[in-house]
Amino acid sequence: MVQQNNDEQMPGDESFQSPEMLDVQRKIRMMVLSSVLIMVLGIFSILGVIVYKSVANNESGGNGQANVVATGNQLKAGESIRSMLVENGTVYLLVDGKDMTSLMLVDKKSGAVTRRIEFIPQAE
Repeated sequence: MVQQNNDEQMPGDESFQSPEMLDVQRKIRMMVLSSVLIMVLGIFSILGVIVYKSVANNESGGNGQANVVATGNQLKAGESIRSMLVENGTVYLLVDGKDMTSLMLVDKKSGAVTRRIEFIPQAE
């Protein structure tokens, strides 16, 4: 059995440590504390952006009002809509006609056709 004298240094007892070692421990604690604070600040900033985007987005499906705009009167006889894409306030419609395919750009808020691009098939 090993007996310890009262004069020996106990592990974890800071009263017997040198001033240099205490200074190093203080600096390490400050580095750990500052890195933890930076990490917490980063997490809160990311969560803040997510909450801001979800609250400030007035055009989302749940918060916005449904503005139904008929584009049927913009189509020529015999045309049908093949596909639709909504992006940045513009609705892109791919329209199939009798002899050609066209792309219509429709303003989301007003429902007016801003541009129509017709793709004419080449002769074989």
